[in-house]
Amino acid sequence: LGWKDKFVLDAEGNPTTVTQQVFETYQNAKQEIRDQLNVEAVQIILTGIDNDIYSTVDACPNDCEMWKA
Repeated sequence: LGWKDKFVLDAEGNPTTVTQQVFETYQNAKQEIRDQLNVEAVQIILTGIDNDIYSTVDACPNDCEMWKA
């Protein structure tokens, strides 16, 4: 994420392109990048919680059961 070069058509019907600086955010990033960010976020969460909390969450089949635990 951050500033990226994006190639856009100079004008309709014109084959030349120009480069624009676009700030890439989670919303406008490619799906592969979003998937990797989601994996990294889950990894950070799982490594940052205690084992007893992880065991409780891992044992729950769905969100509702997790809130009850």
